[in-house]
Amino acid sequence: YKRETAGEEPNPVLLNRLFLGNPGTGKTTCAEIYGRMLKHLGCLSDGAVVLKTAGDFGGSVVGEAQKTALAILAGAQGKVLVIDEAYALDDGVYGKQVLNTIVEKVSGSAHDDG
Repeated sequence: YKRETAGEEPNPVLLNRLFLGNPGTGKTTCAEIYGRMLKHLGCLSDGAVVLKTAGDFGGSVVGEAQKTALAILAGAQGKVLVIDEAYALDDGVYGKQVLNTIVEKVSGSAHDDG
């Protein structure tokens, strides 16, 4: 508020979040509330939650995991994407391709609806 009243550009609002915790602690419920809140604030066009697991991003040939990741991200645009057990992506070549793709795509503009 002070920046805007001083004629300065507001700081960008980054929407990416990590919900960490043991199974059954409400991470998905928090993501659902977060999605509804962001939709209500006009930050997301949909606000629904897309639930995926690390296995959903898999591939059996070079480049397939990256294409799968791009398709999942496209399907989640305007929504909240929850990747359950995402730590499993940090294992092997295909998982690293997926992580690199996700980081590249979610590191866009603060105002991207995706």
